[in-house]
Amino acid sequence: MYWIFVDTEFEASHGLRLADGTREEVHAHRWQVTAAVCSAELDGQGFVMDFVELKQLLDATVKPLTGKPLEKVCCFGGGNASAEAVAGLLYDALAARIVPPGRLDYIEVTEAAGCRARYRPNG
Repeated sequence: MYWIFVDTEFEASHGLRLADGTREEVHAHRWQVTAAVCSAELDGQGFVMDFVELKQLLDATVKPLTGKPLEKVCCFGGGNASAEAVAGLLYDALAARIVPPGRLDYIEVTEAAGCRARYRPNG
């Protein structure tokens, strides 16, 4: 299996609702995002996919979240925009745009140093 990885980042804020019903104060992060694309075989150029193309797709995927209070973005429906939820949202938005033989394996989101979440469907 072959993998390629690209990174991007965006700024956005969130304020999570905690288990006791209180809400954190809204605070901003410089979210870092890694997309991992894999394939059992390489294409005719010897690529899983082109790095530049993957970076452009990932940048376009995070653009609607940039500069926003994430809980107010319609895709979160007022729910928690946790790092886990952001990773899942970005995965769903990017996966359909990856052309075979490559496939999106996972999205990893870092909201602060040492605090990251990874989403991979079914595993």
